[in-house]
Order: sequence, then structure tokens, then C-alpha cells
Amino acid sequence: YQRRVHGDALGVEQVVTILKRRVQKNQVESMQVVGEVVGQTCIIVDDMIDTAGTLVKAADLLGAKGARRVIACATHGILTDPACARINACGPLEQVVTTDSIPQQAHLEACTKLHVLTLAPL
Repeated sequence: YQRRVHGDALGVEQVVTILKRRVQKNQVESMQVVGEVVGQTCIIVDDMIDTAGTLVKAADLLGAKGARRVIACATHGILTDPACARINACGPLEQVVTTDSIPQQAHLEACTKLHVLTLAPL
């Protein structure tokens, strides 16, 4: 039900969920895609990106399932090492969008896929 509500709010035909099982903080045991992604543009939405381990696993999974494009966005780009290296090396991940809630200049220099939106007008 929640997927449909979010899909309607965004004006999209389909919302796919990635279920993840954690064995401990920052360590995902397994991931599963619920829904069809073949040929689709997938947008991963999260509250924050820290080491980007979970993000990269999700992007790789979507790519393996046939997604045409994978883009990620998160409010807070903490981007602790080795996040930028992981993001840069992730083939399926086209772009990562975050805000400047945390200063991002050093991350912009290290992460070629990073795009930062400013919160200043808010």
C-alpha cells in the first residue's frame, strides 16, 4: 500500500522496494528486489549515505536485475571513507545527489558522480 501512495505522490507508474537484512550496523547480509526493474530508471532514496556500502550493493543489484539507469539521492551525504571510492567504482550507479547539510567541497573533488543541492533557499 505504501509503495502505491508514494508512487501516486511522485506521479510514477511503479515503485520498487529493496528489502535488506542487516547482521549488524553498516553490514547488510542480503538484499532482495520487490518489483520489476528491467529497462527502468531506478532512483534510490535514503536519508543518508555514510560509507556507501549499502548504496553500492543496492545499485549493483538493480543493475544485475536489468535496470537501465540507477541514480541515488539522500538528504545527508556523510560520505565517510571509502564512500567516494565505492561510488566512483560502481558501474550501474550513474549519479548521487545529496544536499549541503554537511559541507561537500572535499567530497565533490573526490567523487565524480556527486551532485550537491543547496539548502540555503529553504
